[in-house]
Amino acid sequence: MNATAQQLRNRKDHWLPQGYLRGFVGPSHEFQEKPLSCFFKDTERWEDVSASEIGYEVGFYDYAAGTDHAAAKNPDTTFARMEREFPLRREEMIASDFTNWQEHKPFLLDVAEMLVLRSPLGMEHFEIEARSFRGATILAVDYDRRTITPDSLEMRPLPDRAVRNISVSRMLQKVEAGRNWTAKLDWCLRYTDVESEGFCTTDQAVFAEGQLPPTDEHGRVSDDMLHHPDALIYFPLCWQACLFGSPLRFNEAYGRAINTHMLRAKQKEIADRFVVSPVKF
Repeated sequence: MNATAQQLRNRKDHWLPQGYLRGFVGPSHEFQEKPLSCFFKDTERWEDVSASEIGYEVGFYDYAAGTDHAAAKNPDTTFARMEREFPLRREEMIASDFTNWQEHKPFLLDVAEMLVLRSPLGMEHFEIEARSFRGATILAVDYDRRTITPDSLEMRPLPDRAVRNISVSRMLQKVEAGRNWTAKLDWCLRYTDVESEGFCTTDQAVFAEGQLPPTDEHGRVSDDMLHHPDALIYFPLCWQACLFGSPLRFNEAYGRAINTHMLRAKQKEIADRFVVSPVKF
């Protein structure tokens, strides 16, 4: 394995960017070493954590061993611009009390779709898709014996190596393509300046609810939901603000949050791994 390939393997791959997570540090915890309050679903306990300690898996975006990295898309390159710009744009919006949020809306929707696609649930979707593919090989390679022999043209499931590479490549292609389903919705922003009533996020930053069931119990968005008038999509930007999406038009595109407690309870219920909040609740 060459040096470049080695550098791209077995790293702490954050599906929730650390710059995104730091937006949920409340003012009362700003100077603490571990400033985020995190509720872990497996232990049902709150712990103080830093952004570097959560929302990642080692080798989460790794291609299969032996892949030609020179020909493969680099996840770092694909994610870099949005990861770099998001905290800067968030600070611009905070400085204006979010009155300028619509100037940033196209970018924010791109980020929302990126977070869905690169999440554990998103990667699971791409793996399921790849496992449904069938292929045939003309030549079979036996690496142990160093032989190449004619093979059958029978259509068969793809090997794990191919499934892995297709899953990662498809995810990166979708991220690079930009917004898709988010452009079909109307969006509004709600904000708060009260830390104890702040918004929180989860291991699946963007989630949905409505009369129709989502794709799964974790609130992943399905195509049918996007057209149902009762559907509501949530994308928390930071503890001060959250975007809400709907197939129907909102009466107000911008306004103060009325009740964040119900939303936080819902997130705590449907989160798969953890909830991140400015304060424990």
